[in-house]
Amino acid sequence: MKFAFVTARYGADITTGPDHACRVLAEQVSSRHDVDVLTTCARNPQSWKNEFSEGTDRVRGALVRRFSVSQSRDEQAFSQFSARVLAGPRTRADELEWLRRAGPWSAGLIDFIRRQHKSYDVLVFFSLCSPVTVAAATLAPERTIVFPYLQLQPALRFDVGAEILSAVRGVGLISGTERQLLRSYMRVTPQHDEVVGVGIDPSPEQSYPRHQQDPADVVVDDEATAAGGEDDGPASYLEGRGVPFRRRHRLYGPFALYGGRVEPDNGCEEMLDYFDTYAASDGDTALALMGVKMMQVPEEPYIRLAGVLPERQRMIACEAADVTIAPSADDLVSQPLLESLAVGTPVLASARNSAAVEHCRRANAGLYYSNRGEFVEALRLMMTNSRLRSRLGENGRIYIRQNFRWDAVLGRFDRLVSKARAR
Repeated sequence: MKFAFVTARYGADITTGPDHACRVLAEQVSSRHDVDVLTTCARNPQSWKNEFSEGTDRVRGALVRRFSVSQSRDEQAFSQFSARVLAGPRTRADELEWLRRAGPWSAGLIDFIRRQHKSYDVLVFFSLCSPVTVAAATLAPERTIVFPYLQLQPALRFDVGAEILSAVRGVGLISGTERQLLRSYMRVTPQHDEVVGVGIDPSPEQSYPRHQQDPADVVVDDEATAAGGEDDGPASYLEGRGVPFRRRHRLYGPFALYGGRVEPDNGCEEMLDYFDTYAASDGDTALALMGVKMMQVPEEPYIRLAGVLPERQRMIACEAADVTIAPSADDLVSQPLLESLAVGTPVLASARNSAAVEHCRRANAGLYYSNRGEFVEALRLMMTNSRLRSRLGENGRIYIRQNFRWDAVLGRFDRLVSKARAR
């Protein structure tokens, strides 16, 4: 089969949102089918400025076709227009204009879909709030699937969104919370829908086997050796999980981990503020930040900056941590959270993220907070109770193994495609 995956932006450095969901699904589906990714040259969703080169390139099995953005976003003008449209009565033309201004608007990409949509067996669009989805998803509704990436926001009240989801053949969902918004808030009953999600490949329980450790790092009991006894191995932190990450960042004691972009609008600023309160009464616990630093980080002795790590090392970092923190309020994919559960590390998540709360509840593998006091008490409970951490961690492993291995996710995707193509 030949698929067209249509998304606003595409790149390995995009790690959240519908564009990230598109990339990881496209990479997996391309191992079994022919996949074209149709996207823009933009990277920054605040400006939608063209940053990538226009043209085609093959990335991890998928053929990526990039088209230039016709108009970058004027944030001030958009904010003024948005306030008027969202606050009062509006027409269908107002809704379409709001979506066009929100961006990215790419006349070349839309024209390509209009001319070439018949060459694809299935068209898969990501994000209901993309003007490309609105302009092109109904060109071939009988062969179209939309992953709307629904979040509670004013644009969900737009009639045009409900019309599209009712018209297309299938609706793919990243989280079960989207189904509630789809049916209860938008009052849409799609022809076919499926909670597909994204996949995680769980690593072995000990990702860094003892025989791979540097012999110089092993602490030998000289007295036991002299007495003819066998060395039982190091009694220090080195014998635990995630040894390379702990050693590289000199993390000798307990620590919590955040994995993602370090920027103020995704909950990081609040997390750092809350953790400072926690550290005031617990000076032993460190906080490691793993990701691109996009904001000023306090110069505190308990903070470690780990930088950007490849996927394999990210999993080792999650193994090394006692707890991971997921402060984002609007990341439905929640991949850092799923990675943490996959390796048996419990999670402390923001209660404002309905998808993260859903994972914590269904897996029984983490806690969540809605204010400073809850953050401090929940983190203290998990950091001081090793038996609780172990139980939550094992629950997380089971949850990922049963629901989010890639073979299970692709099975749900294939089921949605088969329904969407049925005549």
